[in-house]
Amino acid sequence: MNPNYIILLSITLSVSSCKEQWDPDQQFSRQAEHIKLKQVHYQEELESSAKDRLNSLESNLLLQVKTGLPNSQFNNLVGFKYLVLAQNKELGQNWERRLYKWEDIVESKWGASSLEFKFCKKNRDFFVVTTNDINVVNIEYL
Repeated sequence: MNPNYIILLSITLSVSSCKEQWDPDQQFSRQAEHIKLKQVHYQEELESSAKDRLNSLESNLLLQVKTGLPNSQFNNLVGFKYLVLAQNKELGQNWERRLYKWEDIVESKWGASSLEFKFCKKNRDFFVVTTNDINVVNIEYL
């Protein structure tokens, strides 16, 4: 037999005998930890996206809600949940002064069980709007 072959065989056997044995419990633990880390990362991404959507909604409202905006477009932006502060019927038109809370706007957009609703600031007055039957007449940002 070739002496190089014997040396190679002995090295191979010694290295293979030092290898760690497969442990199914250890493999399961590693896989479970990997899955848990993926879930945590995914949840963090969802929460970050929800916060980004909240910031984007607020920016869009500040840009799009203007005096003269038709009520139909305004209602599409903020929803129909508000507190009537004052109401007057003048010259056949119904005038209202409405308080919109941030949580109500968010709830109208995504629902009360959404992450956006979970992260939005509750009890925050967003703006007071004066409307007539046709359009937005005045906006007071709070």
